[in-house]
Amino acid sequence: MSQFDDFLAAAKANLSVLGQDSFEGYSDQVKAVAQAALDRAKVNLALWTSQLAAGQLSQAEFQNLVQGETDLTEVAGYTAAGISAAEAQRLRDAVTVTVINTALDTFLRSRPPP
Repeated sequence: MSQFDDFLAAAKANLSVLGQDSFEGYSDQVKAVAQAALDRAKVNLALWTSQLAAGQLSQAEFQNLVQGETDLTEVAGYTAAGISAAEAQRLRDAVTVTVINTALDTFLRSRPPP
C-alpha cells in the first residue's frame, strides 16, 4: 500500500469519526458527502501530497491549496443531505481541516527527524 493510499484510508476513517462525533443524526449523509468531496479532489490531493512529502510545498501552501479545493465544493451537496446552510458551512470547514491534518500527519509527521 502506498503512502497516498494510507492517507486516503486514514482520511476516510477520520471523516467517518467526524460524522459520528460532530454531526450526530447526519453521520451517513456526512460520510457520503465527505467521501464524494474526497473523490473529486483525489487527483489534486495525490499531486499536492507528493509535493508536500518532497518538500516542494510548505505546510501553508498545502493548506491553501486544499482550502481552495474545498471552497469550490458545493454546499448544496450538504444541504441536499438535510443539513442546514450554517451546518453545511461548518461541516465543509471540518472536512477541510480533517483532510489537511490527516495529510500532515501522514506525509510530514511520519518522517523521522533529519
